Amino acid sequence: MKSTKFSLKTVDGCKRLLFLFIALIIVFGFIGSIISSNGGEIKVSTLTIDSRGAEIRIDQYVPAGVSDSDKLPLILLAHGRGTNRGALKGVAEEFARRGFVVLNVDSYGQGMSEQPISDETGQGAAGFAWHAPGSFGQLDALEFARTLKYVDQERIAMYGHSMGASRVRYAAIADSGYYTLNDLLINVLAESFGQTFTAEEINLDADQLAAERLNADQLEHYNTLRAEKEKFFNTRLNTIIGSDPGTAEVEVGGHLVTRACQANIILLNGMYDDLGSGANWNEDGTTTEAVMGGVKFDHWYSIALDGSELTEIGSMDTETILNNEELAAALKNRSARMVLYAPVDHCGIYFSNESNRLALVTMTQALNYNRGDLTDSATVPLASTSNIWIFRALCNFGAMLAMFGMIFPIVGLLLKTKYFSGIIAESKEIASPAALSKNAKIAYWVFGVITIILTFIALRYANNELPPHWAGGFTYKLPPNIFTLVSTSTIAFWFIIMCAVIGLVLFTAKVLVNKKLGIAADIKELNVKISPVAFFKSFLLTIIIIAACYTMMIISMRAFGQDFRFYETMFAEMRAESWLYAVPYFLIFVVMYLLINLGINYGARKDISEGKELVMNVLFNSVGAWLVVVGSYLSRLAWTGRSFSEFTLSYSMLLYIPVSVIINRKLFKMTKSVWLGTFINAALVAWLFVCKSGVGDGYYAQGILSVLFN
Repeated sequence: MKSTKFSLKTVDGCKRLLFLFIALIIVFGFIGSIISSNGGEIKVSTLTIDSRGAEIRIDQYVPAGVSDSDKLPLILLAHGRGTNRGALKGVAEEFARRGFVVLNVDSYGQGMSEQPISDETGQGAAGFAWHAPGSFGQLDALEFARTLKYVDQERIAMYGHSMGASRVRYAAIADSGYYTLNDLLINVLAESFGQTFTAEEINLDADQLAAERLNADQLEHYNTLRAEKEKFFNTRLNTIIGSDPGTAEVEVGGHLVTRACQANIILLNGMYDDLGSGANWNEDGTTTEAVMGGVKFDHWYSIALDGSELTEIGSMDTETILNNEELAAALKNRSARMVLYAPVDHCGIYFSNESNRLALVTMTQALNYNRGDLTDSATVPLASTSNIWIFRALCNFGAMLAMFGMIFPIVGLLLKTKYFSGIIAESKEIASPAALSKNAKIAYWVFGVITIILTFIALRYANNELPPHWAGGFTYKLPPNIFTLVSTSTIAFWFIIMCAVIGLVLFTAKVLVNKKLGIAADIKELNVKISPVAFFKSFLLTIIIIAACYTMMIISMRAFGQDFRFYETMFAEMRAESWLYAVPYFLIFVVMYLLINLGINYGARKDISEGKELVMNVLFNSVGAWLVVVGSYLSRLAWTGRSFSEFTLSYSMLLYIPVSVIINRKLFKMTKSVWLGTFINAALVAWLFVCKSGVGDGYYAQGILSVLFN
């Protein structure tokens, strides 16, 4: 006899299921918190700082028990465009495990950060654009870092990915600049003491020139000014993993000279990246001329004063500051350079032990730290191959699945109330034979294979051909006055639109074929036409479901610092007005998911168990997208400079495709109508899009909702 203990058909069964899923969310959140804090060794806090009137949200990682007597290195993290700080949680956790203070920052307009009316470059609201020069919050976070008493101001670095790498570049230009310490001192002699220099003399040692040219009183004053300049220079941004700031012309002693940026520069890219970097490495272990002059990757170099040439120091796997004085000197002088390639595509950087290893090896060398100074014989470093972040990611994944699971018992409970029972439509199922005919079974499998083929084509086409494909630029998106998210979100948007077209085509074809084969199926079974009251109550129930899911996510974040995510599928908190940004997406997704829902639920087999039919439906709709992933990995075996398909933001669909099928199918069985599944899927994907992508393409002022709800 089948157990009804956890059945959706009974009130008690629904309650037990709901409590089970809530318990799982709490357990996964608690375990995730233990992993994030490395067993309580790291204090993780969520902070809000001011950025010229706008709020910037930061996750801060600090060793437990730290005090102002400590002097710890600090790393600021800058996520890419179309995502938020949560994408770099694994990077943050691994740096924190090695004793670094970490600030993981939400960029302007993304995640929980607002946009200031005017940024640090003076870029005003009217001209605000994602491609405008600026750090998008990183410089403000850097200034905040400088207020922390336990931070070693001479060992501050930044790590940026994708657009975050570009923002880190701007931060290095603005903060580290291009003047060497000697340049600054030559200018002190020129500006404060009226000294003049030839083009050759500006490259001489400023201290020696001061000793030769200044009298005793002047020299004393010079030494005071020198100390100020030295402190300023030493407390500038030390190292970045980001885009190369290159060189610039500066005026030294009245002469224009070219200088390299005064920070250690490390480039970290994906080998199979469609955004340019993947096309810039060669299989013999060198980069093209476009990348730092064609250097070997995974090798340290020192750059000349004017940036004209690079001198190879050696491999990062053999050369360290302990065994190579040239490397130690280059890192101390902020003239070290490195190019790294992890065996991943663009967004694979977020989810890669190897990219973490590369960052850890280089940054620990640059900042002379890994659970203590590397130059201290008592220090016992943590191996760069030791990564535990994936276990926290799996906990977040489990919590997200539990959140999805909550939907069904909540619906089951509410459908059993007098108010919501009217949502359940009158069953119009046509009696079917115990077994389908041979032709009907063939038709079922043919439609399944066609679904796989079409979804395969749709995802690869959306990733590689449709705007805003990287080759065509980022500026294109659907009507900007309606759809406010960054244009990279359009990639996944196009995929859903194409899936809707596929759903409509398959639904139409199934109707025609089923009619010809005499299969017992009628479109009336779908109950597309329902009463206005049932339609409204379905919408109201959707609001309740999303509110319940959001509440559990907020509880998990507040109690354990954990949201619901796996790789690029994520459900995180949003600013209050972001829900308004989600409305137009929800409305268009209702249309899209209705068409998808028709294709999924029409003509479902009734001669096999409900469980088997659900599994087949999930596979037919998911395998095509998963095969694109397989194709991408296989394409790397015969490398051509990029993956078979560049995913970027559409990675989030790989998990959500099977989830959406299950939601559509299960809620159709519970309500006998396609509407509730359509509404809930549309709302969940709108939430996913908005909390993940943000509105960084242009300026969006702080709204009254954020003021009212803080």
